[in-house]
Amino acid sequence: MSERSLFAERIGGHKFGQPGQTFKFTLIDDAKRAFATKYPDIKLIDMGVGEPEELPSDNIIARLSDAVCERANRIYPCNGVMPFREAAARYLKRLLRSDFDPSTEIMHCIGTKTALAQIPLAFCNPGDAVIATEPGYPVLPKMCSWLGADVIQLLLHRRHAFLPDLAELEVVIRNRSPKLLLLNYPNNPTGAVATREFMTRVVELAHRYRFVIVQDAAYADYVFDGEFHSPLTVPGGRDVCLELYSLSKSYNMQGYRLGFVAGGAPLVKAFALVKDNTDNGQFIAIQMAGIEALDKSRGLLEANRARYRRRLERTAAILTTAGIPCQASPSTFYLYVPVPEVFQGRRYPTAQAMADDLITRFGLVTVPWDEAGPHLRFSMTFEVGTRDFADEDAVFAALESRLVHGKL
Repeated sequence: MSERSLFAERIGGHKFGQPGQTFKFTLIDDAKRAFATKYPDIKLIDMGVGEPEELPSDNIIARLSDAVCERANRIYPCNGVMPFREAAARYLKRLLRSDFDPSTEIMHCIGTKTALAQIPLAFCNPGDAVIATEPGYPVLPKMCSWLGADVIQLLLHRRHAFLPDLAELEVVIRNRSPKLLLLNYPNNPTGAVATREFMTRVVELAHRYRFVIVQDAAYADYVFDGEFHSPLTVPGGRDVCLELYSLSKSYNMQGYRLGFVAGGAPLVKAFALVKDNTDNGQFIAIQMAGIEALDKSRGLLEANRARYRRRLERTAAILTTAGIPCQASPSTFYLYVPVPEVFQGRRYPTAQAMADDLITRFGLVTVPWDEAGPHLRFSMTFEVGTRDFADEDAVFAALESRLVHGKL
């Protein structure tokens, strides 16, 4: 018997490991290596990776260091410690101006990626329908499909401000009776911000057609124009929504793997049951660092907000001058830019083709998205303070030199 016959069909079955589709990040890595080989003395400008480059603030690091040395923190934390949930409730009070019961309406998670993979286990049966927006973060849709659910992709277009078209959404809901609707606002990669009217309408649909909203709010702290709107603040929203929050982007804690899920008590309890059977909780010392971040690190958050907004505006101006028209995003630290019809005399059939060209000719790394029309995502989390780029000004000087003046 071939060992390939042992692999589950969800990961390819007997075809597992055989050559197949080349994923976008593999293509990006290949192009980066080719550029480094051709131009060993020229630094890549990496606007592809979407994770903060700075350390957390000193008080967060000190709290972690102290907590690591406490004997009581060595144990399995299982479904978390109450002080972290209480800190999360205080954060939500500031952000949403709403009170949450930390004992029943909040649960910590080992990063929101893990939570997105766990939530379908609480709700999805084979044959169920799940709606997810595209482009979007693929973890929850992938897990739903592995569980035998039918994933319906709803495309996000600029003409609807990168929100799902509500008329189209209701038709899909009425015809398919979904169990879950995945939203992500502020949105990665588009930078779109949902309105309160949109969230109100979605909550109404969830009650009428009986489905759960899973709203990924990882970028809730990065709304520059307008205001963050949560379905949890809409009347009846807690009854039909689980909302995910992350400390990764706001407090530079991505490797710490810490976040939390908030919503109505029955939904949170269902998530907690799955969580209790699939992980042992995040290290208590990291939860202590999370408390420090949520309660005492608003200065770090404000510094990050100022940094990313400044970078969005400067990058958008340079790209526009170079012939890649765009505007600074109203939220997140991403620019989602349509591939121009002609850029420096070249036409591109796909976003992937332009992304390859930007690396090959200009040493600029981006992420291509072709799902809802060819777009590129530029991340403002590029690294500075190294031997290659001493500061932001050096990055922007290199970007302008390469794209506007054609000089590597």
